[in-house]
Amino acid sequence: MQPRSFSALLGATVILVAGAIFALVSGDRTASRPPPGERALPGLEAKLTDLAWIHLKRGTTKIDFAAIGGRWVVVDKGNYPAAAGKLHQLLLGLADLTLVEPKTERPELFARLDLDDPSTGNSTEVTLQDRTGQTVAELIVGKRRQDRLGGGNDSVYVRKPGINRAWLARGSLDVSGETVEWLDRRILDIPVSRIASVTLVGEDGTALVLSRATADDKFAVAGAPADAKFKEAAVLSGPAGVLAALDLADVKPSADQPLPAAGISTAALTTFDGLTIDIRLFARDFADWVTISATGKESIEPEAKAIDAKTAHWTYAVPADRAKLLRTRLADLVEPEKGS
Repeated sequence: MQPRSFSALLGATVILVAGAIFALVSGDRTASRPPPGERALPGLEAKLTDLAWIHLKRGTTKIDFAAIGGRWVVVDKGNYPAAAGKLHQLLLGLADLTLVEPKTERPELFARLDLDDPSTGNSTEVTLQDRTGQTVAELIVGKRRQDRLGGGNDSVYVRKPGINRAWLARGSLDVSGETVEWLDRRILDIPVSRIASVTLVGEDGTALVLSRATADDKFAVAGAPADAKFKEAAVLSGPAGVLAALDLADVKPSADQPLPAAGISTAALTTFDGLTIDIRLFARDFADWVTISATGKESIEPEAKAIDAKTAHWTYAVPADRAKLLRTRLADLVEPEKGS
């Protein structure tokens, strides 16, 4: 190829690439801008109370939500309660989404905005349906542009399914996350200050009892050897903190994740006012799973019943650090001898 021909070809290529990038970033100058305040999903706000189904689809990830008994649940997790705040923000964000300017209508450029095919690309398809199964709204959501100045001018790239037109829309919208991130992950939140005693029984039947008379006291080990030298108070109180801000890592209906015949550790944590939380812990499929129940009398009975109503039919996967606390042994609390 002659130098002059090569230069001409290179110049043409640069112009084409630059033009594509310009069209992608600056928008389509030939397309009409939307009227001020035009919503991406017109009329959705008035229909939010009629919604019964929400579907999120991104690659192999498919998350279905259903409105049951006045609350949203995650169908894929046995109808476990969804993160109400996150669902609320999603629906309000979709209803408030306002078109700003048209972008490319060239499908080959959609991937740069994460607006390619939701089945194979990085975009997320959102479908909303009413109680009859009728589709109320649907949208393909792509890259987010956050306002780094904190002025509330976040935006996101969107397009309608089956329509080759990308849009920049103003609004805050987060459709990211795997299924577990859309669950109501908080199981319990009972602070260390409430715990009076902890009884841990290992798989081999060995028991460890930690207790104290008041919240200001340090935990003591029942039946400990007189010459035993224990680690600092924070280590001794570790098992008592297992219920503080306890979040699930996964969850299954108890019928789908039954207790094994062997290999179970147990824990009983009792508060100063008489609430007892019983936990059974076992390992399966490289995760630590627990069942949780509660008992309590008189003034504490309503709290115990509320906990049981929430946890009775579920088996929870818990973080490894919480499972480790539940498996605490006497040797874990004793200071090693010098030189050992």
